[in-house]
Amino acid sequence: MTQEKLKDLLHKDTLVIFQTLDDKSSCVGIYTDGSLLFDPDSFPSSLTTTWDYVPYMDNGPLELVSLYLQGKQIGDCIPEFLQEDWEDVSAKLSAFKRSFDIGRISLGENCFYDLVPQRFLLELCNVRHKITQHVLENLEKPRRYEFYKQVRIMLGEIEQRKVRLDNKFIRTFLSDPKMSRIANTILKSSPYVKYNQFGTKTGRLTTSPGTFPILTLPKVFKSSLQPTNDFYLELDYNGAEVRTLLGLLGKTQPRLDVHKFHQQKIFDGKISRDESKVAFFAWLYGSSSSKNKKAVIALQEFYDRNQILETYWKNGDVETVYGKKIPDTSRHHALNYIVQSTAAELTIKQSLKINHLLKTKASGSFLAFIVHDSIIIDMKKEDIPLVESILFLMKSTNFGDFMINKKIGKSLANMKEAPYG
Repeated sequence: MTQEKLKDLLHKDTLVIFQTLDDKSSCVGIYTDGSLLFDPDSFPSSLTTTWDYVPYMDNGPLELVSLYLQGKQIGDCIPEFLQEDWEDVSAKLSAFKRSFDIGRISLGENCFYDLVPQRFLLELCNVRHKITQHVLENLEKPRRYEFYKQVRIMLGEIEQRKVRLDNKFIRTFLSDPKMSRIANTILKSSPYVKYNQFGTKTGRLTTSPGTFPILTLPKVFKSSLQPTNDFYLELDYNGAEVRTLLGLLGKTQPRLDVHKFHQQKIFDGKISRDESKVAFFAWLYGSSSSKNKKAVIALQEFYDRNQILETYWKNGDVETVYGKKIPDTSRHHALNYIVQSTAAELTIKQSLKINHLLKTKASGSFLAFIVHDSIIIDMKKEDIPLVESILFLMKSTNFGDFMINKKIGKSLANMKEAPYG
């Protein structure tokens, strides 16, 4: 849709914009046409457009305008005439949140709209409405909007599920000089994982401050995580970045561990697997500290760096096979960004497929976490027959079949090789 057509639709009131009053599925409330509505039966059937994911509505048909910003801050994308209004409501919002912290009132356990005056809700939503309309009228819809939207919906579903934690176990580390700070951070965090899909330039996920830090959780604290169902199933790629690089060069995927493949294929067994692993990442990241210069040279001869750069790095900008752009990239960083970004988005794409399967076929199993190159599923025993299909979706990539490591366990700290596949 062109911006001209979009402006015409806005002026004809074809698009019906609304704002949500909370981001939790248990806190239903919207603002539209100057009114606050709390009964879903009273919601207009013509609602089309909102700012972000709505946990209590079908997001499929909705336009999620926050995705137009592609991670940019609101303050950087609104005109001067809205700046003062936005700064004013933002300051009031921050003051309310500080008061909640002082009063130890959890936003995770209470509806935001029950904690603030109605006049402030109207003021906040009115400003958000103006910003939403401005973004629609003045920013181009991202070329990858549909992908962003699918990812946002999947991550939104994850963030609605409360993480089951053994807080008693975590508190045992409060007296540990080395671990007390991390234990405190976990205990004070909201027990929900809230991902930011635009948190890094390469597309790797990050978690929002103040939410459960699943991506940086030390192994010792993983024992505190407990599945809602019967067990965790963790799937991760064997050498995701190596296999991505092989795929980008059109090489066949090895059916063995990639670092053993390097050890045998490139180094003729003259160095150990661990040495071949160190050498590969030293070469990929352009490190000058590698102790085995010959190994790095051998990797350079096997992997044609120039072929990849000529394809995906042009005029100083990276554009991956998935269409992700990383501007102003030096030659030194280009290969790393190409491989890391492609591998990260490949994992997310496979997550989307698995999430769809679980939502449509499972009896209660669900996608619990995405942790770098791994996907963690909270499994019910009744859904074990689905594992074969899950493994197929995980391994089948546009770069060939990737080898998968499969583990199961009652906690993420004590996982054992899964007897599947």
